[in-house]
Amino acid sequence: MIAEAGRWFLNFAFLFSVCSMGLYAFASVRNNKKVERISNWFWGFKGVFVLGASIALIYLIMTHQFQYYYVWNYTSLDLETKYLFSAFYGGQEGSFMLWIFFAFFVGLGLIVWTRKPYRAPVMFVMAMTQFFLLSMIIGWDFGFTKIGASPFRTIAQEMPNAPFLQANPDFVPQDGTGLNDLLKSPWMMIHPPIIFVGFSMMTVPFAFAIASLWTKTYHEWIRPALPWTLAANLSLLTAIFLGGYWAYETLSFGGYWAWDPVENASLVPWLIGTAGIHAMIIQRKSRRAHKASLFFAILAYVSIIYQTFLTRSGVLADQSVHSFVDLGLYNQLLAFILAVTIMGIGFYLYRYKELPTPDKESKFLSREFMTFTGAMLLFILGLVIILGTSSPILGKLFVDNPTPPEIQFYNNWSMPIAIIMALATVVGQYLFWERHSWESLAGELITPLLITSTVSVVSIVLGNVTSIYYMIYIFAGWFTVIGNGTVLVRLLRKNPKLVGGTITHIGFGLLLLGIIASSVYTVPMLDPQTTNYNTRIEQGEVFDDEGFPITQKVEMFELKVNQPKLVNEKYMVTYEGYELTNSPRPGQQNYRLRFEPIDGGEVFYMSPEVYPMLTSSGPNGVDWSVDPHVRTGMVKDIYLYVAGSKYVEQRNEEFERNAQNESMMPVGNQDEEQTEEQEDSQIIELSRGETKSVGPFAFTFRNFVPASEEALPENTQIGIRSLIHIEHESSGRAFEAEPLFAVYTEDDRSYTYSPPIEIKEWDMNVLFSKVRPESDSIELTVYGLDENFEEDWVLVVAEQKPFVSVVWLGTFMLMAGFSISIFRHWAREKNTAEKN
Repeated sequence: MIAEAGRWFLNFAFLFSVCSMGLYAFASVRNNKKVERISNWFWGFKGVFVLGASIALIYLIMTHQFQYYYVWNYTSLDLETKYLFSAFYGGQEGSFMLWIFFAFFVGLGLIVWTRKPYRAPVMFVMAMTQFFLLSMIIGWDFGFTKIGASPFRTIAQEMPNAPFLQANPDFVPQDGTGLNDLLKSPWMMIHPPIIFVGFSMMTVPFAFAIASLWTKTYHEWIRPALPWTLAANLSLLTAIFLGGYWAYETLSFGGYWAWDPVENASLVPWLIGTAGIHAMIIQRKSRRAHKASLFFAILAYVSIIYQTFLTRSGVLADQSVHSFVDLGLYNQLLAFILAVTIMGIGFYLYRYKELPTPDKESKFLSREFMTFTGAMLLFILGLVIILGTSSPILGKLFVDNPTPPEIQFYNNWSMPIAIIMALATVVGQYLFWERHSWESLAGELITPLLITSTVSVVSIVLGNVTSIYYMIYIFAGWFTVIGNGTVLVRLLRKNPKLVGGTITHIGFGLLLLGIIASSVYTVPMLDPQTTNYNTRIEQGEVFDDEGFPITQKVEMFELKVNQPKLVNEKYMVTYEGYELTNSPRPGQQNYRLRFEPIDGGEVFYMSPEVYPMLTSSGPNGVDWSVDPHVRTGMVKDIYLYVAGSKYVEQRNEEFERNAQNESMMPVGNQDEEQTEEQEDSQIIELSRGETKSVGPFAFTFRNFVPASEEALPENTQIGIRSLIHIEHESSGRAFEAEPLFAVYTEDDRSYTYSPPIEIKEWDMNVLFSKVRPESDSIELTVYGLDENFEEDWVLVVAEQKPFVSVVWLGTFMLMAGFSISIFRHWAREKNTAEKN
């Protein structure tokens, strides 16, 4: 019933979006205020229906209605409530609903705050985008074709030919497949909503650009559109930060950006949107760059839809680890991108000759020229990233199986562009606020250049920088910070409300410095033995079994339980063991490492995690993933994860043995296998309170413990447990076991029952095999007791990453600059609207 209501809500929302789109178009053409008001009501009702559908889907998720494919595919019974809620937008259908929902509220804001004559044309464009987005999730099946994929479709509708459904059409799974383990992070709970806020708000400058072309008012649209464009870019920037921080805290590649297509899906619109902001500022200040402002406003939203097509149509499924699965929406997404592009670019070209053109070109030393240069550099960088992301598609024109570009492709292109942008920000800021000749500009820049040169030299010496390329990069970063900082001081004295752009540029400079420091000058943390081994590799003194020199350095070190090891000549690191838990992921191991600075500093602990990726593990093996632990600091971070452990190795070996036994062991070998296990067993007799050492273990019989009736077989005569303390003597690691011994009758005969207690870490089974009341002693049978027992161990990858905090600081300053500018331009637009 709830699902059916949700399905009808989406149908009505789609129909109301069609009606509102048509009525807004009519109101725009005829300038009919009455029709516009009716359109607003249709827009409101459409939002109510979307809200109802969202509530219905959340209800199905929260109540574990696994007969519905979306619920089964993205949730499970063991999923925590907070992740159940985030599963609402964990799949493609739910994320479309979230996008639609936020766009509805953006539309309400436009209805309230947009002044004439833009309101109806702007809302027509908003309604058109809602029409396409809603078409992705209505799930209409006409037999010969389907429109959209409904989040309310059942498993039977999704997989009608599945054998288990043909045998039992009413089959309902007992549990779901669960949410991707990588998404079980608080950061991923807030990252998607913010990015869809950005996507929704980026529709607004596109809509204003279309409205400008429609009404032939090519200058006035800048004022109402600029605050929305700044807010859209702020949302995208916040989402980029959250995604980067999630990657840094959750993934094991050791960074915060990997140039993945889904990452680029938010970066490219942000770059083009920021280019548009620069062009809009030129237009507002000097009535120039009308063509550029319109072009970038259109292209920013086109890039959002294009990146949506790349990541949701399935065309990059093999290239992106984040790409959504193909839901059969290829044609619809293609129609969406074509409609938006044809409307935007086509209308732009149609009006191109009518667009204002300046009487003469701007001088090189002018704020118009330098600001436009910054816009073009941002656009070029965005274009490079789009081409790189699209290369697997474009490459099919030339080869059958094109491969995506390496990360180095993006780095090689972005770094020189970033250097030029950094230098241009300083010159541009000086020219933006004051007119200068070559001589006066040179005089103004002397002090920032001297300070920058001094600070750069110190940074290069302390950082042991040997690359000329990196030296130039560091100089450009410091010049951006110091040069714009000088301008900031002047603006604070003059008018603090004007500092938004300058703070943004300072944040950009800090971001550049943080990126180069944290990515290029990361230092591995190793023990002396591994460090010496790597030194011998550098000197060509290490060879493999065939006599060839080994060139690959070791970047991890081993720790045995409770055996401290000196690391990085600074810390005594001790592995203190691990804890198995099923929250938030089944089979998760929480490792505990103690760091004790040898200079007497404060002791601290790090707790990396390892867990099986249940959604991707299968009959071929367990797919293990790691959750790093990051100890943040002002100067450097310690980034650490477990690359291997005895527990993981044992689990893998156990999996391989089970797989081999199932596929290879002939029937009848079970007795032989049992005999071999019995040969490995040892019998230990213990009196109460007695301790015996057997191999590397000490067994202590503490006392008898009553056995619960639930654990005993029927007709039990004697049922008791023994409390056994088992300790590995060299490591000190210990377990408490309570094996059961019972005597029961069946068919007038007596039997004993003693199920084994398994200690997985030691690959050991302990049985309470006999009780001797006359001597108050017991007999234990231990399987897997090996004299050559291997102590618990872990392989640790640890790195010192300098100045990652500067990356986050630079990002926060970018956000602060955008926020200040939003309030300033919004106040100006509000005053203008009140006057009109």
